[in-house]
Amino acid sequence: MKGKWIIGAFAATMLLLSAPVYAAQPEEKAPPAAQDNRMEDGPRHGHHHGRMFGKNGEEHRLEKLRYMAEYFGIKTEGKSAEQLRSELEAAKQKDKAKWEAFKTEHKAKILEHLRQKAKENGIATEGKTAEQLREELHKLHRMHHKSDAQQEPQRDVKQG
Repeated sequence: MKGKWIIGAFAATMLLLSAPVYAAQPEEKAPPAAQDNRMEDGPRHGHHHGRMFGKNGEEHRLEKLRYMAEYFGIKTEGKSAEQLRSELEAAKQKDKAKWEAFKTEHKAKILEHLRQKAKENGIATEGKTAEQLREELHKLHRMHHKSDAQQEPQRDVKQG
């Protein structure tokens, strides 16, 4: 049960972190070779990512765009993701100071969220960056995941 909570916290953290990065970079598709390399390494937490990027992936991206648009005072009703993306890009170019303030505010929210999750898991937070806290939470998640995987399933043994 505790492992599921950590997975949820990790997923929520990744969601929060993806919004400014997604908006700051133009949309580009990875070359086919890069996609193949990811698959060769095997699925990484594949059962976790299905919820976040599966059939609701576009819905998730639109939600992130709406969140950013609200900050910039852009109306979102009836607009496609592409329309919001272009309006956000124009707003960022027009008011770079506001974009920097958005990123700073968002990073502060992420740091506070990570501190809260770290404290809940008994991790000291004093003087640590968001990246350090994220790594410690990830290590904790891997430890729990590894301990779950090491437990062998019980087998029925026929007695003769």
